[in-house]
Amino acid sequence: MEVSTLKKMIDDLCLCEEVKVEKTGLIIDGKALYYSLYYTSDPKLDQRCGGDYPGFKHEVCQFFKTLQDCEVNPYVILDGGSHTEKHEHNVSRLKYKLKKAKKIAETEPDGTLPEAYNVLPPLVKDVFIEILREKGIEFKVCLGEADPEVVSEANQKQCAVLSIDKDFYIFDVHKGFLYLDNFEWKKEKNGKIPAKLYTCSKFCERFKLDPALMPVFASIAGNDYSRLEDNGAFAKESSSAGVNSIKRLDGMLGFLSKVNLDGLDDSQKRERALSEALNHVGKEENQTFKLAIKKYVKPEKTSSKLPPWVCEKVERGELTSFTTSVVDQKTILLTPLVEDFSQHSSYKAAYRIRQYFYGLLTGGEITEYGRDGEEIKDYRVPSILPSSDEQKQLKLKHLHKAPEGLRRRVFEQALQVQTSDLENIPDQLKLPACVTVFWFKKLQHHSKPETVNCLHALLLWFVCESDGPEDEFERRMKALKDEGVSNWQPCVAHAFSQWQCCMRQSLHLNQLLCSPLPEPQCARLYCGPLLHRLADKDTIKQLEKTLRGEKKELYKYLKTILKPKSTGERSSSEEECQQLQTTEEEENSDEDLITSLDNLHIVETTLVIGDSALRNVQLETPGNMIKCIPGATAPVIEANLRLLARFRKIVIHVGSNDIQLQQFEDSKNSIESVCNFARTMSDTVAFSGPFPNETMLSLNRWLLEWCSENSVVFIDNWQTFSKNPGLIEEDGIHPTLDGAALLSRHLDEFLS
Repeated sequence: MEVSTLKKMIDDLCLCEEVKVEKTGLIIDGKALYYSLYYTSDPKLDQRCGGDYPGFKHEVCQFFKTLQDCEVNPYVILDGGSHTEKHEHNVSRLKYKLKKAKKIAETEPDGTLPEAYNVLPPLVKDVFIEILREKGIEFKVCLGEADPEVVSEANQKQCAVLSIDKDFYIFDVHKGFLYLDNFEWKKEKNGKIPAKLYTCSKFCERFKLDPALMPVFASIAGNDYSRLEDNGAFAKESSSAGVNSIKRLDGMLGFLSKVNLDGLDDSQKRERALSEALNHVGKEENQTFKLAIKKYVKPEKTSSKLPPWVCEKVERGELTSFTTSVVDQKTILLTPLVEDFSQHSSYKAAYRIRQYFYGLLTGGEITEYGRDGEEIKDYRVPSILPSSDEQKQLKLKHLHKAPEGLRRRVFEQALQVQTSDLENIPDQLKLPACVTVFWFKKLQHHSKPETVNCLHALLLWFVCESDGPEDEFERRMKALKDEGVSNWQPCVAHAFSQWQCCMRQSLHLNQLLCSPLPEPQCARLYCGPLLHRLADKDTIKQLEKTLRGEKKELYKYLKTILKPKSTGERSSSEEECQQLQTTEEEENSDEDLITSLDNLHIVETTLVIGDSALRNVQLETPGNMIKCIPGATAPVIEANLRLLARFRKIVIHVGSNDIQLQQFEDSKNSIESVCNFARTMSDTVAFSGPFPNETMLSLNRWLLEWCSENSVVFIDNWQTFSKNPGLIEEDGIHPTLDGAALLSRHLDEFLS
């Protein structure tokens, strides 16, 4: 919550005192700080290529080094979840962030963006917390919004607050508020930082306002909770020479300063002032304004339904604060990313991992808000639950006490990997290696050469040691980063964006499972400008030739773990040595790697999925999976498809339940959606048509036309089943045993 235009009014009236900050404690709004440091760095840190975490780490370390030099003792407090009352406001902000992300993606590297068009890379908060821990800086992550704890700690420790949140112009912070934009830490001189200090008392003195009425002023002026629509009434009463928005605030302050408060306590003062302000513009009293006032007067610390051990991990920064949104609100907001907007959202790549995350936390459905095309939409995401015999040990209440082997197995199931293959790589690369295998399996909509280039770029980055002894490889890597990105490729940006989504969600799942895999160094995970320069076949080959010693061996080994072992293949150290002794040409063969990785993510040749009409289907075609889901509708089939890997062919049989449960147009939309999603998982998709039934005639006719126009094979069951009524049971929906045999032959004919 913050009062719009208030900062401009304060700046215009010069209400802040110029100070030199030294030898003091300081309460820092952590979220405001990491946003500010990333957006205002000089030179500007990358946003278009997915972020520059090493560069961000350097900026953060410089900031805290300056505080140390000035003997300023920081205490950082970070936001957790957001209040449910702000849900609509937060969704609206999500839409604005989507607009900014799209604008950044469409703007040329040397183009000019509108002011405040910034998008925070996805791992910035994780990197920031990691740095705080490394540097031994005292910090806390709140379960809800940080404002109440910031004010409480500031007044208890008698410190000023450093933030960019304009709500601190309203809160009664005894030692004042330092606005981050005016905290000129890069101009530190003689152990002192130039800054501007705001105090609520000076503001009230200027407007002859009782300090108890500041929350009333904020609630009617406008914040995240309330705004009084006064149709210009207050602006007309102002003598200010400012713009209309400034006049409105000035008029409100003038009005409140004249309210008779004689003989009233602070609570009564606020009640009377609010009542008179509402009456003044012909509005009735309501709880909205009272709630907004309460947020300033008695800001409540957020409680949570999370078990104590989870709350403690969140507060220590050892577990993402997203857990509070999932458990307490059953909602998660997927912040828009800079990506290829012609493709599905990058978050889809990590869909399965999030389902495991939600399953461990709630076991129920979660509502996600994220990008669909160029809009923000909400959709229900079903959780994936552990097997029934494991659920008791993996209940959230005592998940931290579950055997490590079990927790590791859940992680492996979520990412569809075997961590036993990681024994010979450094601890800090174990989790990124798992993520890279999972990510590569899930990549969609990219041509294979570009996909493999992105993969090689990541592996070269993994073996880079920018802080180690400099050699030819490191020098070339540094030069590539310094060159910058002149040819931004949307498909490359999208692939790396997908990788980051998988990385962040895997990092958080690993945290929730109490780290069955070692935590990686977040600041070393990704450097967008360099990776975009690396994602080029010729550049990769040149750099591979400069690899020497341990880096070369590690690079080779990282490539080998991406290749599946054939049946009976040895796994001894002798076999690994033989693998590493293969020729350079074989190791660098993109075609070989593509083939290997294709085999990794096509688990079965064919998937046949549908409702109970498939219950007696048996196929002779080898390498198939039949998934029969009684009562399934098209959305249910789509939700199940999202849990599966790729297939060479997919056959869908659904529709009878959709027609019974919803309007025909809605059924068509659902079937279109499931077919389109299946096409992202397979090169060949077929739809097994309905059986003869009056209620299905219109659907059959539409399917014949739609499948033909949309490159979906249509298996026509209507004609053959019409010739023999004994193929359909009396319900008119399910095939008899003979009918199931005929359907099986139809499917086998298509599959062969």
